[in-house]
Amino acid sequence: MAYFEYSKSIKAVEYYEILEMLMERWEYEIVEFKEAKGGYDTDKIGRYFSAISNEANLRQQQYGWLIFGVGEQNKVKQVVGTSFKNGDKSLLERFKYEISRGTANGMTFYDIIEIFPTVNGKEHRVLMFKIPAAATGIPTDWKTNYYERAGESLVPLKQYKIDAIRSQERRDWSKQVLEQAGIEHLDKDAIALAREKYKEKMNQGHISKEVDAMTDEQFLTKIKLVIGGKITHAGMLLLGNSDYDYMFQSAPGIMWRLYGADNMDRDYAIFKIPFINVVDKVFAKVRNLTYRYMPNQMTLFPMETEQYDSWLMRELLNNCIAHTNYQFVSISG
Repeated sequence: MAYFEYSKSIKAVEYYEILEMLMERWEYEIVEFKEAKGGYDTDKIGRYFSAISNEANLRQQQYGWLIFGVGEQNKVKQVVGTSFKNGDKSLLERFKYEISRGTANGMTFYDIIEIFPTVNGKEHRVLMFKIPAAATGIPTDWKTNYYERAGESLVPLKQYKIDAIRSQERRDWSKQVLEQAGIEHLDKDAIALAREKYKEKMNQGHISKEVDAMTDEQFLTKIKLVIGGKITHAGMLLLGNSDYDYMFQSAPGIMWRLYGADNMDRDYAIFKIPFINVVDKVFAKVRNLTYRYMPNQMTLFPMETEQYDSWLMRELLNNCIAHTNYQFVSISG
């Protein structure tokens, strides 16, 4: 059954095909359709996010879908369009951040895809929210509560399902390899920087000569970013070319935001891999003002100091990079 029309040559054709496939099936636990012609309650979206994420994990799926702009009449799904967060593209990016604030570890959508299928000669806007499965061993919450689907309803996640997720074996993500990634998918400048920093750390002439004589693959194997000839997640994260970040299940990124006095966003920037040199780029965005104060009443000469300690700021950023769960999250600051 054809629910809508679209050109086979458009850029996002795969999402039109996915939507068509999902509409052909009855609604089930990892897919939810909503008309959402206008606004929609953020808290309810958060509960759907938790429920679909947990159901996807339990069904060993990588993700599930929440679809806005599709309704149902006489048990037949129809594209009706939605105006949810319509307008500036940044509205959807900000909404991703809003959802991340209500989940543990800042989990949010893989992506929010905006497409325009045609029905009876008229384009209708549809939003496809791609929801990641709960991470291994960690149920997805919304404001500290866990949810699941019971038919078309949202209900608290049953204890035996919580236990089933928590009992899953967790593996070291950083040591796992990206099967499709090779040396050619890494950034040459990042590898060169890694070589220099390694030689500085070891500070021994014979080790520097040994490193200089190595191929890139030999060097990366030595520092355990390549295992068995395969690039690890850590290797791709630190040294990968940003053009190939799609190889990750969820592309890692760091978002810097500037807030005004009214707590509204004034500016933002997104930093992608390689992360070996990203701290300098993020730190350059921080407004580290110099302020002056009188240390005591015994002097007329003020002291000057930076608002933020540079070393501490870099340490915090490095810790965020080292300890973030990259299975589903980007870093925001």
